[in-house]
Amino acid sequence: MKKSILIIALSAITFIGFAQEKTAPRSEFTIDLSASTLEAKPGQTKEVEINLNRSKSYLKSNAVLGLSSGLPAGVTVSFEPAEGVINSSVAKVSIAENVKPGNYMIIFKSTIQHKSKGATLKLVVGESAVETVSMN
Repeated sequence: MKKSILIIALSAITFIGFAQEKTAPRSEFTIDLSASTLEAKPGQTKEVEINLNRSKSYLKSNAVLGLSSGLPAGVTVSFEPAEGVINSSVAKVSIAENVKPGNYMIIFKSTIQHKSKGATLKLVVGESAVETVSMN
């Protein structure tokens, strides 16, 4: 009997633990990206979704999205929407033709009620799709 009660109690605690992971944070807010890595070639524009998970006290507050890091030359980021009482936004990452292949880090930031949180995106820029032809 004691074993059965213990198993039921442990199962309930485990279930509650998993259920809490999907609920809003207890205090403040968190920022999550739909992908941790974004692969692109020069000349492309890619999108990543930004999700804001808010506690009750932050639900009706204005959020402002931006960047905490500098961008590599030739890379631009725009947000749709960039601010408001939002729970999600789409960041468009545009890579110019002259961006050198490599790995770059972009830190997205959200500010709500004078508090800022960030999330990191790894941008992997590949070789250009355009081939150069040399004439000898």
